[in-house]
Amino acid sequence: MAKITDVRIRKTYEEDNKIQAIVSATLDDAYVVHGIKVLKNEEGYFIAMPSKKLKEGDFKDIFHPISTESRQILQKEILELFEIEKAKIVQEE
Repeated sequence: MAKITDVRIRKTYEEDNKIQAIVSATLDDAYVVHGIKVLKNEEGYFIAMPSKKLKEGDFKDIFHPISTESRQILQKEILELFEIEKAKIVQEE
């Protein structure tokens, strides 16, 4: 399994916006995945993989973890960093 070696939050949004952040994740110090979204719903935060819109109007992920375990690891690391960055923003206000 690829190791997550870096996570960077490129942009954050207001609390009432469904999209809370856009994230880039580096895997094995060799590959970067841009466009991972941190989203918020009634149950909390979760991530959405980068996707493209198909002619039919549906969206298809252009990158995604193969296993549930891999997705959970990626989501956990991204959300932990997001919470730290979010706390910094709140302290600055």
